[in-house]
Amino acid sequence: MRISGRGVVMVAVLAVLAAGVTASADNNPAGMAFRAVNFVKGKADVTEDKITCEIPVVGEGIADGAFAMGIWNTFGFANLYFPDPNSPFTNPCGGWLQLQNNLVQQSIALERVELRFKIPGAGRFRQFVPTKNGFPIACREFRKDTLFVGAFMNSSDSTDQTSSSGKPNVAFIQLLPMVSTQLFNCLRGQYGSLSTDLYSSLPLVIRVTAFGTSDSGDRFRSNTLAYTLNLRHTCGNGRVDDGEFCDPGEPNPCAHGVCVNGTCSLDTRKLCNVDADCNGTCTSSAVPEECTCLY
Repeated sequence: MRISGRGVVMVAVLAVLAAGVTASADNNPAGMAFRAVNFVKGKADVTEDKITCEIPVVGEGIADGAFAMGIWNTFGFANLYFPDPNSPFTNPCGGWLQLQNNLVQQSIALERVELRFKIPGAGRFRQFVPTKNGFPIACREFRKDTLFVGAFMNSSDSTDQTSSSGKPNVAFIQLLPMVSTQLFNCLRGQYGSLSTDLYSSLPLVIRVTAFGTSDSGDRFRSNTLAYTLNLRHTCGNGRVDDGEFCDPGEPNPCAHGVCVNGTCSLDTRKLCNVDADCNGTCTSSAVPEECTCLY
């Protein structure tokens, strides 16, 4: 009987799963043995003092996979990296990667997660930003990143209930950060000063792959998942958009009236001593304080 090449691979993978014999990283098609399942976010409890995140549980996590925020700041909170557990506007409880071990009689220890970045359509800005392979040349040293994180996934037939994920063969790993401060700063330097007429958001696609080792010492590479972070660039377009306090193109965007009994007449939440305290200036784009009012 003649078996095709694809059939040989499938038979080998089924043997791995059924017999508990591990395979090399190249023998893990579509992540059948060591799988990156999806991205989820934990439930967030936001107070004035802190942000508390609940670790996701299998079947209860909130679907993740895409997020949007300002290229510099969001509602005045500086975007230092992503996700940021200290900022309510940068998906503080997001970026959890669900990993699953489908081997029997073999556990897998996670060793690292590799990240690769790409900007779809980056060629459109080539006359302003020198670009190669969908990424600015000036930022190429940040195009790849590695997070050395650890986790342990029991075999798929394990009855061990010590895992906080809800299943012994599943682990949730929050990738902190998915986008580093260095990469943010470089992208801002390349795209932050461009006119809002050219683009209103910059999609940054993050491709994530996990690497682990089984009990027998064989190494596994998971399938790859993609996460999209849209960096919004709307400051200076003449209107106040979501995530902005003001816009420099809007007439008198930071005028809050006159000072009456210690508060501004058009916004009683703003305290004042003199009328000048109620009328600020909206910062322009391409600065860390963009589209916020300065008094």
